Amino acid sequence: MKSRLEKVYSKLPNKKVNLKAQKVELGLLDEISYDYDNLVEEIDRLSYLVDEFLPEQFNKLDEAYILLKDVLVFNSENVIYYDDVSQDEETIRIIKEKAEVIGIDANEIFPNIDNYESELERLRVLSDEFKGAVRQFSNY
Repeated sequence: MKSRLEKVYSKLPNKKVNLKAQKVELGLLDEISYDYDNLVEEIDRLSYLVDEFLPEQFNKLDEAYILLKDVLVFNSENVIYYDDVSQDEETIRIIKEKAEVIGIDANEIFPNIDNYESELERLRVLSDEFKGAVRQFSNY
């Protein structure tokens, strides 16, 4: 008498199955770059960048560009630069010479002349830095 297990086995088709081929096909799964959950997570990250982050940052960049262009190119702040008053250095030099010739302090002719001269130097340095910012902006 056959055992139950033998009866079950006897009813199965006596066909050989090529398991090596099956193993190769299942091995193809190892070539998939991401599992489903990780793929969705990566796509969601990219979606956030494309749909939210990049548009927000480009809007900020556009706003900054417009503001910088107004200030650096169109002088919207209407500030003076060293070039606007550079001739004052020569005038100060002449005032100091004439004051010395007549024997008085140059501050009697032009109060705060030394401070004014110092501020001209400060303006020269800042104007040079500003021109550097203009050059930097023009490279964008």
